[in-house]
Amino acid sequence: MSCMLLTGAAAQTVSYDDVLAKPDDIKLSYLYAQQQVIKGDLEQASAALERVLLLQPNWDNARLFYAAVLFRLADMEGSARELRLLLDRPLSPAQESEVKRYLALATAESKATRVSGRIATGIRVDNNPDLTTSSSNDLNGNPLDTDARVDGAFIAASKIRIEHTLPGGSGSFAFIEANGNINEQFKVNEADYLTGGVKAGASFFHNDFNITPYVTAAGLTLQQQLYRSEFGGGLLAEYTVNPRLSLVVGAQGIYQDFRAVSSDSVGSARDGWLGSANGGFTVRTSETNRLSGRISGYKKNADNDSYSYEALELAVSDMLLLGKGQYILGSLSYRWQNYDQPDPNYSATVTRKDKLLKARIAYGVPVNNILELINVPQGKISEGMNLQFGVSYLDQDSNIPNFDADSLSVDVMFAKRFTY
Repeated sequence: MSCMLLTGAAAQTVSYDDVLAKPDDIKLSYLYAQQQVIKGDLEQASAALERVLLLQPNWDNARLFYAAVLFRLADMEGSARELRLLLDRPLSPAQESEVKRYLALATAESKATRVSGRIATGIRVDNNPDLTTSSSNDLNGNPLDTDARVDGAFIAASKIRIEHTLPGGSGSFAFIEANGNINEQFKVNEADYLTGGVKAGASFFHNDFNITPYVTAAGLTLQQQLYRSEFGGGLLAEYTVNPRLSLVVGAQGIYQDFRAVSSDSVGSARDGWLGSANGGFTVRTSETNRLSGRISGYKKNADNDSYSYEALELAVSDMLLLGKGQYILGSLSYRWQNYDQPDPNYSATVTRKDKLLKARIAYGVPVNNILELINVPQGKISEGMNLQFGVSYLDQDSNIPNFDADSLSVDVMFAKRFTY
């Protein structure tokens, strides 16, 4: 829900008794609705806004707020009805953008079959794209190549998802989605890659609980050669504790099939099953902030035990809405990975142990905001399109010096979302 709909909610504390004492005070009822949204009581907010609009039907911002609340309550027909009433109203550019966005989402969600997706493209500059080691010598004292090369890359990502509502009226649906990513370096060809995958399953809802079984398949190419293919499936279960907090657990099993892509590539020795289990939460600390956390465990059984491992990963992410479609995304993860046996390519006695830190922060802004600022007419192409700036950092610390490495990158991307 847009930040602009919730301004001033903390300026005055309003109780239900206050509203009953002054039922004709529309500003009091509006403030009460804002407070109830922040508390997660959308039903009370909806009732308060309905009273407001009965008293003042031309209060456009209140009607937009009401439509957004109905959308959150999954009343797509009601939300679309209120939004259509605003189409011919003299709205501000920001309000017009909100109306178009929510109307597109509500219309798509009300269909039995829905299609949504995202296309993004841009440029990244990385100071060490192929993760050249930062260590000067290996375990035996032999010198290592530490000549990290700064390089730029063309990057692109896409995702498309189709959902179809299942009979029964519970909100359950089947889905299939496909995604792809490309990284084409300007100079360092070793870091070129292309990934793609498909996932299909169904989400079944019962009150505040839903469960999602799925199957998946994916592939990875390096330097235009197939490096890894994988297939498997998993199960996710989510419980909504209240409108602000949900808990999730999951498990997955994937068979990975590796191929050699160069003379020094291990290839099929890495083949085997990768199992994982995770648990986490998502909490809305406010209507403008969403925080997620996850703990995951991994077990890889490779054909060669030198490439079998156990891993534990902690991850957090946060999304902060800044108003007018702007946002900040942040993520941080830390992973411990211990292999089962020494790799004779590096040591006959020392078993590899890695620690991997990843951090990222990104800022996004709608392209239409920029066009409005510079007085350029907005078009259909720019609707739903964001300009995003990101910074990423990776640090890998290993007891095998060959695998010590770090990388810092910056990227600029245009991303467009669509729904049908």
